[in-house]
Amino acid sequence: MSRRTVLIAGAGITGPALAYWLSLYGMTPTIVERALVLRDGGQTVDLRGAGLDVIRRMGLEAAARDVATREAGIRFVDDRNRTKAALPADAFGGRGPVAELEILRPLLSTLLYEHTRNDTEYLFGDEITSLKDEGPQVHATLKNAGERSFDYVIAADGIRSRTRDLVFTNTRIKGLGLRTAYFTIPHQPADGRWARWHNAPRHRSITLRPYTARAQKLPPGTPRAALPRTRAGIALLNTVLRTATTKPASTLLARFLVPPADTLTLPTYHS
Repeated sequence: MSRRTVLIAGAGITGPALAYWLSLYGMTPTIVERALVLRDGGQTVDLRGAGLDVIRRMGLEAAARDVATREAGIRFVDDRNRTKAALPADAFGGRGPVAELEILRPLLSTLLYEHTRNDTEYLFGDEITSLKDEGPQVHATLKNAGERSFDYVIAADGIRSRTRDLVFTNTRIKGLGLRTAYFTIPHQPADGRWARWHNAPRHRSITLRPYTARAQKLPPGTPRAALPRTRAGIALLNTVLRTATTKPASTLLARFLVPPADTLTLPTYHS
């Protein structure tokens, strides 16, 4: 019996990780990526829960820890850099806003690519332009590689997937009303390993981290809750955070908190 073939759109995190397991179970994966090389941008990625378990099973935990951010936690400070509340990396049983194991996205992407490149076909600088489901196989047209057929096609090219739009025509992305700008500045010895978050009036904040802000989709309502409009709101948020970090509250919250996750609702697909 011939090996089943799978076309995966996106060589970020999900695509290579999926290709590893498909290859392990006897399939032949091909990854198509619009960028000419692996993308070197991105934020930090939390490795915990199922994600940490997957990395361990892939034999990459030690390599990931070697390049982890090692962030100690996050401190909420006022405009004079005075700490009002602090959440260490082990807060809430390790389920707080700072994971015990965080890694910069491009470093994780490189680890996964190097781990799969010998068993996966990578097509950089290319993209899927059309898909036709014929039942037994899917016929894909690639911008540069031309027409090819696969048993399965998987869209792993992000929340604004072009591949998904070739299949579903009525998907919508709802914005959360949050705008963020990222940039880097030289690290100073006094910066240490703690991140610092300062809230200002009118839903503004600035965060200084040893690396970059972690990648996650905030749950509905988070922008307004995390970025108070008034000084009174900021004081209330700091009080809530201080209370949440006490031992009784931390123990209780650890039972309910789960890592954040992206969710996208799609219509039912009919071939």
